[in-house]
Amino acid sequence: MVEKTSALDYYNNITKLISTYEQQIKDILELGEVAPPGCWIVRYQARGRKTHYWYYKLHSTEKIFSTRDPDKKTKYKHLGKAGSPAFLEGVASVERRAHIDGLSRAIQTLKSGLMDLSDESEKNHKK
Repeated sequence: MVEKTSALDYYNNITKLISTYEQQIKDILELGEVAPPGCWIVRYQARGRKTHYWYYKLHSTEKIFSTRDPDKKTKYKHLGKAGSPAFLEGVASVERRAHIDGLSRAIQTLKSGLMDLSDESEKNHKK
């Protein structure tokens, strides 16, 4: 015999998953700095006297990073060479942002599902 799942069970399953994802976001925020939305890592080459060097920077679409002049902002945050502490933290912060963005999209989808369940439930009660 197949057991029928009720709308209440679906609702509880969805709200439980939303709570889980919201807790995961809180946990990620506690791990360290999170890159601002719309940021990514860029590799660029600088020329020395005899050779070329590769460096990395955090790049944004907006001027959000501080400069030496407190009145000015820039789109770039220098991270240095591959493997430097700033580089590693920059990569981790972008990864945390991507993870949070993914969880946020999943939460939004789940909330849409809750609205659909509510609409279906109302239609069934009117019949």
